Amino acid sequence: MTVGCRFGIDAKLAPDMKALESSQRGAAWLLQHLNQDGIMQGGNDLRAYYKTPAALVLSGHLVEAERVLDYISENLLQPDGDLNGAGVPWFGIYRTYAHSWICCAAMMRGRFELVRMLKGFLATYHDPASGAFFADAARSKQEIMTSSMAGLACLWAGDQDRALAVGHWLKVLLQAQPDLRRGLYTTWRDGALVVDFPQADAPRFLVDSSKPQQKYFQYGISAALLSSLAAATGDDHWLLSAQEFLAASAYAYDDRYSTPQSGKIGWGAAWTYRLSRREQDRVLAATVVEGLAAMQNGDGSWIATGAYGGERADADSAVIDITAEFTALQAAIGLAIPGHR
Repeated sequence: MTVGCRFGIDAKLAPDMKALESSQRGAAWLLQHLNQDGIMQGGNDLRAYYKTPAALVLSGHLVEAERVLDYISENLLQPDGDLNGAGVPWFGIYRTYAHSWICCAAMMRGRFELVRMLKGFLATYHDPASGAFFADAARSKQEIMTSSMAGLACLWAGDQDRALAVGHWLKVLLQAQPDLRRGLYTTWRDGALVVDFPQADAPRFLVDSSKPQQKYFQYGISAALLSSLAAATGDDHWLLSAQEFLAASAYAYDDRYSTPQSGKIGWGAAWTYRLSRREQDRVLAATVVEGLAAMQNGDGSWIATGAYGGERADADSAVIDITAEFTALQAAIGLAIPGHR
């Protein structure tokens, strides 16, 4: 008996249906912890809110998504378009990441008052010289995840110029890689790829192919933006770049498609497949669906430790964060790959 089957996901389901069922189970867990006033029970900071609207919209719970967006607007959004990140340990390191997720969800719901403010704040972190977005509060460096997510937010919000600038930066960063078989360098500083850093800081700069539990999402979120640019412009070179990032993930360690850090690879592969209809893109997305479903707890939640799912998880900001993300990603993948729905 598979883990997924044990916890209520039929192992015989087609990948798209397995992804959508997994998403619905995640959404049910989120809804159990959502109050009428938009407060997420167990959550005590921004992590409990910034991905939840996208998760609820993509899984079909629109009224509840509006409730969370209202809470964000009234309690977390600042007058300058910034967000209250108190208590979020990574808020100063990935400064615009949460803004980008909320901006995308606000666009899905036509909440243009939120989009206007969030997009305006994002623009203050854009670097015209490189095309990327500064990741940290000090505006000292740029990296793949925050720039790609900000690029997606800009594309959805109608700022195609900044989204295209990020796309061009991703292509330059890819060309600057010394050897993708050894790993993916993810960070840019002072106009160049960062390849020298203290070994203790390596996970922040390199997806090391020789080690497990790396930040594999870097391969996927870049592909999600690049494939979106291909769709928005009709230019196939963006799609080819998306496939280059996805193909590079094959050099990573054996757990590359089966840890919590793998989810965005499935997202990027599914959106790439929607345009390419290339079988390897579909298979990659389906492989990540299996990995995410296997890690899901019996109650529908996920945890971020890399362990396979247990029976349940206590709600806190970290669990809500990862459950909202995987609920959103499983829905996005399931809606993009063909099957029997």
